[in-house]
Amino acid sequence: FMPMVRLEVGGWLRERLDATGAHRGNFSVSIPEGETILGMARQFAAQNEVFRKIVFKQEEFGANVLVILNGIFVNPQNRAETLLKDGDEVMLLPVVDGG
Repeated sequence: FMPMVRLEVGGWLRERLDATGAHRGNFSVSIPEGETILGMARQFAAQNEVFRKIVFKQEEFGANVLVILNGIFVNPQNRAETLLKDGDEVMLLPVVDGG
């Protein structure tokens, strides 16, 4: 049994990731037991080149993305320690650049 989490991607990040419209910004990600938010994101990035290019900067989770776990904001410093469990919902929201 592999735990499954729902990954929801919002804003312009969703538009870039989901050009086909097939997922509507929702992805199911199978994770190992005891995986962290950062680990799950790395795993997804390994499978999705667009995600990897947009979200990761030098193997770090980009500061340009907010992480919400089950409706609660996760501080960027805690992403590497926050453990996921089966059924969790992770939302990634890109920070909008001013201009």
